[in-house]
Amino acid sequence: MIVLKKEDLGDQAGMERAFRGYFREAAVQFAGQFNTMLGTELADCDYERSTVTLVMEPKPWMGNPMGILHGGVTASVLDMTMGLLCRYCSGGHMTPTVNMNVSYLRSGSLDKRLFIKAELTKRGLTICYASGVLWAEGGEDKPIATSTGAYFVAGK
Repeated sequence: MIVLKKEDLGDQAGMERAFRGYFREAAVQFAGQFNTMLGTELADCDYERSTVTLVMEPKPWMGNPMGILHGGVTASVLDMTMGLLCRYCSGGHMTPTVNMNVSYLRSGSLDKRLFIKAELTKRGLTICYASGVLWAEGGEDKPIATSTGAYFVAGK
């Protein structure tokens, strides 16, 4: 299991270190597992606003029979991004998904980089809430999907 360091939980630089470290360690520790195969990387994070933005290059296997981004991949990257943010914002505790809703707004192309942004909307003692949005490069104003999720703060 990847452990977040306490010194990475208190400011912008620490948040960046934590997410970059997570992806570096996950690539080795979870090689071949679904979340790692998605190929997400840190694009941006904002400690004060409690947001994180990931980026990914779609792969052919991520398509559906219509040749567009599969809805399951869409839901997965939104869930992963919101869950990682909740994990960070809860002090590094595991945060399994309790509930998640996805609204599919338009089809996702497999030929443009995708951005996934999560924002913490509420942090309670045992549940964190987040919202997410997915868009293709150059189309931040044209979301492919939006989501909300609730995540259990395990180990508290």
